[in-house]
Amino acid sequence: MGTSAPARTSADISPSEGDRDRKIGERLSPSEEDAATGLEDFTRRGEDRPRNTSLLSRLSQYIWLVPLIHTHFWVSAAFSLMQPYYPRLAAKAGLEAWKYGFVFSTFKLTMLLGSISTERLMVLSTPLKCYLCGQVGFFLYNVMFGSLYWSPGGTVFLALSLVAVIFGGFVQTVYLVSAYSVVTSELHQSSGVIIAIMEFMFGCGNMAGSVLGGALIDLWEYPLPFFVLGTIIILSIPWIIKHKKVPNKQPEAPPEGALMQAQGSEKKLYRLLWDPLFMVNMVTLMLSWVIMGFNEPTLEPYLRQFNLSSTRLGVLYMVQFASYTVGAAFAGLFCYVKMAAFFAFAGQLMTAFAYLILGPAPFVQQDPQLWMVYVSQTFTGVGMAAQFICSFSLALSHTAKRGYPDDIRTTGFVSTVVVTFLVIGAITTPPIAGLLVEKFSYRPGSMFLFGILLFWTPITLLHWIYLMYTQRTRSANVASQDRSIFSRKS
Repeated sequence: MGTSAPARTSADISPSEGDRDRKIGERLSPSEEDAATGLEDFTRRGEDRPRNTSLLSRLSQYIWLVPLIHTHFWVSAAFSLMQPYYPRLAAKAGLEAWKYGFVFSTFKLTMLLGSISTERLMVLSTPLKCYLCGQVGFFLYNVMFGSLYWSPGGTVFLALSLVAVIFGGFVQTVYLVSAYSVVTSELHQSSGVIIAIMEFMFGCGNMAGSVLGGALIDLWEYPLPFFVLGTIIILSIPWIIKHKKVPNKQPEAPPEGALMQAQGSEKKLYRLLWDPLFMVNMVTLMLSWVIMGFNEPTLEPYLRQFNLSSTRLGVLYMVQFASYTVGAAFAGLFCYVKMAAFFAFAGQLMTAFAYLILGPAPFVQQDPQLWMVYVSQTFTGVGMAAQFICSFSLALSHTAKRGYPDDIRTTGFVSTVVVTFLVIGAITTPPIAGLLVEKFSYRPGSMFLFGILLFWTPITLLHWIYLMYTQRTRSANVASQDRSIFSRKS
């Protein structure tokens, strides 16, 4: 076999393309020139291939998001089934509102335990294992919760409900924390946008789950949507196991010599819990789940006066989830243009207005109207999306400004704190909401949440004004420094 010619270096090539073409024309005949031109075209096409390959390579790096989006969509769809359809089954089983409100709170309590445990579980194993355990576990939870249809009533029904939600709350949080930790770590430069995309899919899943749930219940009975949606959740597992990418970035243990430094860094992370701006974001996003916790035991009983079928009830809940989806898209846009604090304030204002007209408030001289519920659900959905997404994004950006590293340990800690605050709000709200509504009826009872939302609105306004002021001050300082440097050079 002949040996190939050595590759030409840049020094062998004439610096001028025109000189090279002239020399080729002088040495070659017309037919040889055509051959040379063809070879040149072939070479250029070969040079284009790495670009195409590079583009495909870049796209393939994000292929792991496809099963994640599938799972997130259907987990949210299955999660949406509990709020509109469980209270009716619980009432038939003889449970009072405060008792099945306690079931909702227990679900959130075990989510709190899961959020505290998952960060450690990801270090001991990998985010991939945590993710798969959460995914399979949530499928089993749906089977258990759907099977409550055949449970005896009374105390037995309550006990089985508690067993199901204890398991379901824990495994769902394992899934959520592991997913958000890796996504915000892998795409930390666009954390607000990626959180908005995740919540957009969550809203779409909630919307689909509400409609499909009502349709499937009308088609057969209560268990069907839990069995169907739970099965769809696990369809992405073969792809995840095959590619081993979603999410498989293990938090790196610190080197042995840097153990003291790592311990000091961990202490600094916990100092965020005493940071006023960080805590403002935590409380604002917590209110989004306070709203959800208030609605869980109270909204469906309040809507019974309108005699809605299961399908129409699902459509009404779909309005909130559709609005949440739209709000998530706008939240991503506001995060992208660095106006997350403004939209968080706007969302806070929307949720306060939503509870003003939902009942409506006792001082509003108007009887309950279904159209007012639809309008309220619209403002609730958009406002909740703004509260959660913008505050989560602001917390991550504030953490980076404080000098913490952009790694999975930091995002894992922030994600854990976020989920912890969410479930604290959701745990405490349902029993209180159930007791208030039972004692005072829905319209006066809902003023408890209206007062909280109204109280926090000026705080989010001040937060936005403060961040806007500091941003402008920082920009002015940078501009003055640039001018001083330019004047010294001149």
